[in-house]
Formats: sequence, structure tokens, C-alpha cells
Amino acid sequence: MNYDAIVIGGGPAGCETARLMAKKGYQVMVAEEHRKIGEPIQCAGLVSRRTLQAAAIPAGLIMNQINGAFVHSPGGEVLSIKDKEAYAFVIDRSEFDRKLSKRAQAAGAEILTGCRASVSGLSPEGARVRLRSGGTETTVRTRLLIGADGANSQVARRINAPAADGVVAMCAAEVELKCREKEMVHIFLGRGIAPGWFGWVIPVDETRARVGIGVSGRGKNPAYYFQHMVDTWPGLFQGMKIIRNTGGAVPIGLLSRIYAERTMLVGDAACQTKPISGGGLYLGLLGAGLCAKVAVQALSQGNLSAEFLAEYQRLWEKEMGDEIQAALGYRKIFLTMSDREMDTLIRFFRHPLWQGIISRYGDIDYPSRLAGRLSFAGPWAEKFLRAGLKKVLDLCQ
Repeated sequence: MNYDAIVIGGGPAGCETARLMAKKGYQVMVAEEHRKIGEPIQCAGLVSRRTLQAAAIPAGLIMNQINGAFVHSPGGEVLSIKDKEAYAFVIDRSEFDRKLSKRAQAAGAEILTGCRASVSGLSPEGARVRLRSGGTETTVRTRLLIGADGANSQVARRINAPAADGVVAMCAAEVELKCREKEMVHIFLGRGIAPGWFGWVIPVDETRARVGIGVSGRGKNPAYYFQHMVDTWPGLFQGMKIIRNTGGAVPIGLLSRIYAERTMLVGDAACQTKPISGGGLYLGLLGAGLCAKVAVQALSQGNLSAEFLAEYQRLWEKEMGDEIQAALGYRKIFLTMSDREMDTLIRFFRHPLWQGIISRYGDIDYPSRLAGRLSFAGPWAEKFLRAGLKKVLDLCQ
């Protein structure tokens, strides 16, 4: 069997790439290792209105509307930010994935589930992909290979793509929990709470929530920090019962190469995630559009060389390069902050002026826009000035 493109990975980025290519008349197959699209859940399912519009997802998948957040500092300080407008939406993430999969099928893409795919050969003539399913094994050929196989992408390793700057390990769960203010999320900061990242509670309704924590750094066990977070705020987590465990890993960085001859990467495999929040749905869909655009051009012209596919890299960096680089810089500064500095910062931001700025410029798809505004806040400004001076000195060397 021969295909114009094989997409390894049936998540949102993979299915959207397949849909856009199949829509142009190309023979596309998606190989997903799990038996059911959307399972297991590896995302908190908190998205912006922009993401819903990009995916053209019906309102029926929206489970809750989020209007603000309680940000908890290590020392017990709390910053409360609330707006009348929706800041984000909680969606049925499994059904979201399945909708995108069905849409890809409707456009003509072939979707195989419960199918492990591995690259058995890459050559100037194309790629050979080995498919294992239900005890059987088949080898198929494709003109173009697209890796949408997540943070531990075997396709990325096959083409020796650069490694991510870092990986955040997640431990999360869907839980029964009384949510007194279901329109407000909770964010937990602190080196002893969530080293290198943060913890969260995202209400689904009055009696259910999505709770999780992320950690970065060698030897850090996210399950330990999850339980520690729950134990630290007993009043908030009182009566919590786990319905099912979720989790995953988020790669952080801006890869210098997400393509090779006859090969492209998209979604988490291409590190298309937000360095501040870890969200990947919006960026993955954006990457899918660019990936499909260049793939269609390459296939139509019969030019699948690395030089031609490099246009995908250029378009991605033009669209999101500045945002990701800025966010990486802010994250680097965040990692240097002590718990005491975080306490001071949260107290500082309780002033109405800064609360207004946070409310006005907060955007979960482009968090660096708010971070840039907040960099002028007194307790943080000195760190930004130091980081800026260091960058200038590094450039002079």
C-alpha cells in the first residue's frame, strides 16, 4: 500500500494536519497507537475562545466557563483576579479529539487505531512504515512522513531533531471535589510545591474538577508533589476523591529544526507548546495548518527535499518564534525566583493597578504579552534588568 503521507499520532495536531491534506485530495493515513482516539487524557482541557474557533468545535463540548483565578504563593498569599468576560473554557477533551478525528475521516483521511507505527526505512524515494496491530504486521510506503507522536517522538529521534530545552512531567487526575466558585481556577506556586512549574485546580462544575501539578528537573517525582500539594491545602481539597488519573509530559523550547528530507514534525513532537503554561492545543492546531500547507506544496511539486520543507520552519518561526523566545526568557527568570520573592510578588500584584493590567492583558495563548507588562512591577523589575544586562554582555563576548 502506498500513501502520499502517513501521520504517526492521532492527537489534535496529527488529525488536523491529515484533514487539511486529505481535503486537497491526497491519500493520507493516521496511525494512532491507542485503541480509542482521545484516550488516555493527557491534557487539562482548558482552552481559549481562539482555540475553539480555530478547531470549529461546537459549544456542546464546553463544560464550564472560567472567569478568573486564585494564585497561591508559597507562603500563603493569595492573588484573586476575576473578570466578567470568559478567560478560558473547560472542554470535554476526549470528545474534542474524537471530533477532530471524525472530521479528518470525513475529509478522506484513513484513521487506524490500536496501531503501533515505526519507521523501518527512509530513502530519497520515500519512507517505509511498519504497522503492528492485533498480532499482525504490515509494511506500507509513503512519500511523506509526519511525526505527530508527542513529546517522546520516535520520528524526531529518527531524523536527529534537536532535543527540547526541557520536559515538564505532569501528575494529574479528574476528581470529585466541591468547587465553591466554579468559574475560578486555582494556581499554586513554590519551589517546594511545584519545582519549575505550578499546580492547578480547574473546576468542571460544582462537584468535579481537574487537579494536577507539573515539575521540571532531574529526579523530581510529580506524584509526590501532587500529594504534597493536596496535603498543604487540606481545606481546599477536603473530601477529594480521584475518578481517574491522567498526566503526561510537556516539552519546552523552540526547536531549530522540525523537518528533514521527506519528514516533518508537528504538535508536541515539534515542541509546539507554550513555555509558560505548557498548553499545546492552540499552537498544535496552528502548527498543523502550516505543516499541511507546506506538505501540500511539496507533494504537488514533487519536491520533498529538506531544502523545500525548510519553509515550514520559516513559517513557524515567523508566526510563533518571537512569542516562544520571549516566554522562554520569562520562564528562565521565574526559575530563579525564591519562595520569598514569589510571596512578595503576589502581595505586590494585589494592588488594583496591577490587577487591572492582569485582567486586561491576560491571554492563555500569548502569555508573554502579560509577562512583559508585569516585568515593570517593582519586585520583578530588578530580575528583568539583570537578565537584560546579562544578555547584552553575552552578545558582546
